[in-house]
Amino acid sequence: MNLFDKFIKKETHKPTGEVAETWKALVSGTVQGVGFRWSVQTLAQGMGIKGTVKNNPDMTVTIILQANKGKVDEFLKDLPNNLSPFAKITNIDLKRLENVEKMHDFHVIY
Repeated sequence: MNLFDKFIKKETHKPTGEVAETWKALVSGTVQGVGFRWSVQTLAQGMGIKGTVKNNPDMTVTIILQANKGKVDEFLKDLPNNLSPFAKITNIDLKRLENVEKMHDFHVIY
């Protein structure tokens, strides 16, 4: 150990490896260019759900939700009633994702 080592702050942050229950919803319909992602973000944040929402090249939208299945079901049930007026959902495919690290907020991915 040299003289300056005691003054250099060592990196102490290590990934916790904590895994949360995570769900992926692939949404189709009129869901791009109509304020859909912002509707999703507002609802998720209001329900205390962590995750992300992003547009896909094929005009679908992917929503990642970290919550128990009951809360995810409630979110998906409430979503059609909380959309921007120009958005319309025609289908939602839901599947569980394995081994996803815990997220800390909900945000839109560009």
